[in-house]
Order: sequence, then structure tokens, then C-alpha cells
Amino acid sequence: MKKIISRRLLFILTIIAAIFFSFVMFELQVLPLKYYIPLVVMIFLGAFLLYRGEKDKHNQHSIKVTLLKFVNVILAVLLVVGSLYAMKGSDFLAAITGGGDQTIEMHVAVLKDSPYQSLNDLKGKPFGANTIDAVNINKTEAAIEDEIGDIDVTAASSYEQLINSLNQKSVEAIIIKAVDLESLDDIEKGFNEKIRTVKKIELKIPSVSANSAKVTKEPFHILISGTDKEGPIGTFALSDVNMIATINPTTKQVLLTSIPRDYFVDIIGMDGVSGKGKLTHSAKGGMQCTIQTIENFMGIKFNYYAKFNFTSFMNVVDALGGIDVKVPKYQVIGRDDGVFVTKKGKYTIKPGENHFNAKQALSFVRERKAFVEGDTIRGKNQMLMLKAILKKCTSASIITKMDGVFESLSDSFETNMEAKEVKSLINMQIDDMASWDVQSYHLDGDGSQRTKTLATVGDVTKVNPLGMFITIPDQTSIDQAKQYLQSVMNNEIIKVKDE
Repeated sequence: MKKIISRRLLFILTIIAAIFFSFVMFELQVLPLKYYIPLVVMIFLGAFLLYRGEKDKHNQHSIKVTLLKFVNVILAVLLVVGSLYAMKGSDFLAAITGGGDQTIEMHVAVLKDSPYQSLNDLKGKPFGANTIDAVNINKTEAAIEDEIGDIDVTAASSYEQLINSLNQKSVEAIIIKAVDLESLDDIEKGFNEKIRTVKKIELKIPSVSANSAKVTKEPFHILISGTDKEGPIGTFALSDVNMIATINPTTKQVLLTSIPRDYFVDIIGMDGVSGKGKLTHSAKGGMQCTIQTIENFMGIKFNYYAKFNFTSFMNVVDALGGIDVKVPKYQVIGRDDGVFVTKKGKYTIKPGENHFNAKQALSFVRERKAFVEGDTIRGKNQMLMLKAILKKCTSASIITKMDGVFESLSDSFETNMEAKEVKSLINMQIDDMASWDVQSYHLDGDGSQRTKTLATVGDVTKVNPLGMFITIPDQTSIDQAKQYLQSVMNNEIIKVKDE
């Protein structure tokens, strides 16, 4: 027993733990040298002083020695635990940074009342597909043929023609991109209820390259894109949240510019597509398409993107112990007091301070039908939620909740910023301990308009006979946003008027 608790053994164990901690922190590179070196010196000096203080040849100070040994054990444990947390943080950064392959999910769908239950049941049966997505259709066709042999695919020039072919059973199955399934209901109401998927095929495309910046020395733009599709973060899904985060490390100012999801803009960068469509639909062409579309009408160049899944991202709220949001008094349909009830979850939300758990937070950021200004208010609420989460994540209380935050974010967040760039920002923040000023601006538009004619796909102009709600961009609002963006990039301090 004496050997187990001997001062020499405790000293060796503490030195090993100190070396391990020093190595991990050096490799992590988030602690500035001016803090790292004194911290390491203090740890080793503390271990040595404890070793000296535990010396008691004649057993005259047994209580003091026992207390010092207890402190020694605590120090060693803290060093090991701290090292493991640092390693976990490093693994987390590696998992969410550097971008990743994007996944296009393709579906093979049949009529719900058909006898076909699997891909094998469709051997020798005619398939249908829309020719506007020829590249992905051909890849999917090849994957199907690898499994069941040669297939015959009838080309449709539009989704309307594809729907008719399946309804009339001139084809028994259709091949379609998952992100386009929602569009079928715009053509035939409730069509998705009439079909079922017998096979999902995932196609991989390369990640979006970053336009790297010196993130601790020069301002840069990040596209923040949010979806609410369940599944891997890299899977194509419509973008419900589109924000420009303009970060200036010199002035310590961040400008968040929110863009309505239904903004009616030129879709840039999607194969075979030209003309105007909803901004959210640009995500059908992947992250690169959304980036190019926003760059085109805002006149900027993005350095990075950050993509998150709102459904799973809201788990961060629970990991943080809930989140506090000050809700403004909005114009609510049918009420004068600003109180509204969310469609999802039926939560009653009042103007002023509100404490949300994950389910309440998700219902809050999704709500739009309760408001006179509709989607504009939803965008503002998403901004409020992100700012509240950011505020809590930068508070001292985050230390005890890091495990849960890492776990929640690892499956719901992705960026093409490199881990070393994120680490350099953390290093800078620890070094100067500066407070950041976060400003927010919302692009305006007329959300009451409908259009029947959307973008031209191939040789076919997409038409929705019932008309589709869109938001007509307000050019004055866009010009003001451009001015704010340029000011931040020019190292000027701004104060957004409508914040």
C-alpha cells in the first residue's frame, strides 16, 4: 500500500500526465504561446513542489502529507481529463471542417398500389426519368443495371410528363432526385402520397473548395446554409436558411445578412437551368450552385460555407440547457398583442424573454404562417436563434456542456474551412479576449406575389399552373446590404439601422 501511494510513484504519474497534457495542447494549437509556456511551467513546477512537500522521513506531518498527496492525485486526474477533452475537441474539429463529399440521393419510386416491393421486382419493367437531370439519371441507371441488369428508361421532357407516364402505367417506376420530390406535389396535389420508394441510391460529388483567407488578419465571407432534412449533412436538400456572415477579425465585428428563402433570383451554376427561381431551389444543384447564385446578385465572393441541419442542430439547444431569446412584438395575424402559436408543437410564444428547449426552438424558427410578414419574420427569428446560441456558446458555462455540444454538432454541421483556420481563430480569441459586435440585417422583398413561370430547364420552362408564392427582391434593401458588407470589408465600424 505504501508503494501504491508513495510520493515517488505519485510524482512519476503526475509528470506523465503533465507531459501528455503538454503534448496534446501543443498539437491542438489553440492556446497562444504566451499562455501555453507559463501554463506548462506552472504544472511541472506544481508537481515538483508537491513532491518536495510530501517528504516526511519521520512521519511527523502525516495529515499534511496525506492532504498534499490528495492534491497530487487531483492534479493528475485533471491533467488526464483535460487532455481527453482537448483530444475530443480536436477530433470534433477534424470531423466538421475541410468540407466533405456532397451526396445526391436518387429514388426509384413506384405507385403505392403496385405489386413491386423491391428493385428485383422491376426486372424487365419500363422506367421513366426526366431528361433535365441527364447526368445524375445516367449514373443512377448504371447503378440499377449493376444490380438487376439492363433496363429501359423512357425520357420525359418535364415532370408533368413523367407523372402522367406513371399514372397511365406506360412506365412502372420513375427515377428522380429526392430533393425534387416536393416539386411533384406542385404539379399534382398529393402525388407523393400516391407513390412509394423501393430503392434509394446515393451519388457522390466532390466537396466545394474554399477560397482561403487569412482569417485572423483580413475580413472574409461565409455562406451559412441551413436545411431541415433528416440524414447526413452532406445530402442535397432545400436551403431554408441562407445568411451571409461577414467577419472582420481586425474590427471584431460580425455582420449577419439574412436572405429570404423564396427570394426570386437568377439561378446560377445548375446544369441545364437558366432563368429565375426561388433561392431555396438553388440547393437542388448543390452548395456550389447556392454560392454562385448569391454571389451573382450580391456582388461578393464567398471564402467559405457553413452548412447545418436545423432539425438536428436544435439538439444543441438542449445540450446547452436551453436557450433564452428575446422575441420582438410582431404583427400577428388575428391578434394585436404579438402573441402567436406555432403550427408545429402548438407552443404559445409571447413578446419578450422566452426560454426554449430544442423542440420549442425548432418550432419557433420554422414558424411563418402566424405573421403578417410571413417568411421575413421567420428569417429574423432564425437570426435571433443563431445569435442566442452563439452568445451561450461563448459564455463561461459552455465548459461543462462541451461533451453534449460536440455530440450534437458533429452530425449536423459542416464547413469547408480548414481545422487549422478554426484553431487560429480560437487562438486569436484566447490571445486578445476581445468582445465581438454582432450586427444583423435582413433583405426585404414583397412576399405576396405569385408566379406560374419559373426557371427554364433544358428547353422547357417550368410552369406551376396554380402559381407559386415568391418574394420579389427589394433592390433598395439589396443596395443597403451591399453597402454594409463593403463597409465591414473596408474595416469600417457599422451600426445597422433596423437591428
